[in-house]
This record gives sequence, structure tokens and C-alpha cells, in this order.
Amino acid sequence: AYRLRDGRLDQLTQDHTWVHEQVMAGFLSKEQARSHPLKNVVTRALGGESDVVVDVREVEVQPGDLYLLCSDGLTTMLSDADIRERLASGRGLNEICRTLVNDSNARGGVGKVTVILLSIEAPEETAAADSPDIEVEGEGTGGAE
Repeated sequence: AYRLRDGRLDQLTQDHTWVHEQVMAGFLSKEQARSHPLKNVVTRALGGESDVVVDVREVEVQPGDLYLLCSDGLTTMLSDADIRERLASGRGLNEICRTLVNDSNARGGVGKVTVILLSIEAPEETAAADSPDIEVEGEGTGGAE
């Protein structure tokens, strides 16, 4: 999960992969992690055990925030700067989702790409809107699974 607020992109969640743990421990750089052969080795997942350790975090939402929920199919193909640029483009949510998926696939899309965007609007903007408060778009399949 990522949040774009006032032009700044913040990663709100961490990947539960062996490679990410190596990055956090200082053994690998983010750039090394992008192409590491073990980058898809998951260390935590839902459904594998009866007792699941989950991360819970509360964040304050503000009007103007844009939240991105995505799979690693997106983040392994696009850098944080690439993602921020597309989110800050001012385009509609559906168009941004399509652009993120298409750009990820164009760069080699090594797996499934899932993208969901949520835009936080001020209460008066939401009440006046004729369209749904949330636009959801996003799936695409890259290369071989």
C-alpha cells in the first residue's frame, strides 16, 4: 500500500519476502532486490497457517490523499519515482490504473499486476458528486506465471 499526499509518495506496508528482509537488514540494496532471483520467496502469507501474523497500522486520511494497493507485479517493474509520477498526473483513477498496468507490462511484466486506487475527497465534494466515491480498476497479466 502506498499513499500520495501533497506530491509525496509514502510506502505504507512492507513486503513479506526474503529479499525485502535482506534489504531491511542492510545486506541488499533496493536496486539489487529488484533483480534478485529470490525476490518472490514469500515469508508470510494468508492461508498457509492457522495462526497468521498480520500487520495492522492506522493512518489518518486527508482530503486529497490517493491510496494505491498493488501487487509486486507493479513494484518490480516500476520504480517508486515512476509510480509517483503516474499517480500525480491528475488523470482519472481508471486511466491511472490502466497506465500503471500497461507500463508494468511494457517493461516485461513478469507476473500478474493488480492495481487499486482510492481517492479521498472532502465531504462536500463527495456529496455533490454524481459518480461513485471510489473508482476501482485493475488487473493485467504480464509475462509467464
